Amino acid sequence: MSQQQPTHEKQLRSPRRFPWWIIPVALVLIVAFAVGWLFRFRIQRLLEPAPTLPPALSAPGDGDTAGTGGLLYQTDFADDEALADWELFDDGVIAAAGEDGQLVVSVNALMDAGGYSGLNYTLDDFVLEVDATKLDGPDNNAIFVVFRMVDGQNYNRFDISSDGYYSISRVRDGVQSVVSDWMPSPAINTGDGTNRLRVEAVGDTFRFAVNGEPLTLCVSYEEGVQPIPTTEECVGGEMVEEWVNDDLPRGKVGLGVQGYTGFDGQQTTPAQATVAFDNVEITAPGG
Repeated sequence: MSQQQPTHEKQLRSPRRFPWWIIPVALVLIVAFAVGWLFRFRIQRLLEPAPTLPPALSAPGDGDTAGTGGLLYQTDFADDEALADWELFDDGVIAAAGEDGQLVVSVNALMDAGGYSGLNYTLDDFVLEVDATKLDGPDNNAIFVVFRMVDGQNYNRFDISSDGYYSISRVRDGVQSVVSDWMPSPAINTGDGTNRLRVEAVGDTFRFAVNGEPLTLCVSYEEGVQPIPTTEECVGGEMVEEWVNDDLPRGKVGLGVQGYTGFDGQQTTPAQATVAFDNVEITAPGG
């Protein structure tokens, strides 16, 4: 008897096709992400709530209302009620507290450190003025006003130092960058002298002054270029009377200090700075 060998049918499988539709979908997602990143502040602007303004006050003696040069906010930190509008804290390194009718912000750290007390109101256009007096620490410090602060990762900052310098910087997504580097000004009272700081924010335009004297800035609007101020010129940028930036249309303000470590010839000295703020006045532009 012959035995029939079993036959094996070879099953042919068609090659697996690459899902080409993934490519256009991926491209669309990449482009959408890139556009969202580039315009993240403008998108954020659309989602932000309206400014939370303090109760409108009339400027002394003129009868103006807020929006036409009226007084938006004013305090001399005379009592607990005035201090209630400000962030008070003490984490062992940085502190903000009411002392002797002033808002005192201090730093005592083993490395460069700074902090600020924020006012619990959101503003768009404003003119802020405040007195700042160094109480303790070396003159190599920073006394600053934070403005258009959305959160701790996004804000602008105007600094002066007790040795007679000033600068402008900004923080975006937690990264700080210099707008106008440290420059000297004879308008700044050095040492323990009191300085009247002024920040004017109107739309996307900002101006700064100390003791009634406007400050010029060394800025560049070219991406990736950091200008260097000298005694005669602004290398890599231009000297201007105002800074233009539309990233943050509104935000809070704050008052702060920063201490820097030093060297006494034998060892590193701690970062210490104590500054008293007083006579805060915030008005609507045009007053």
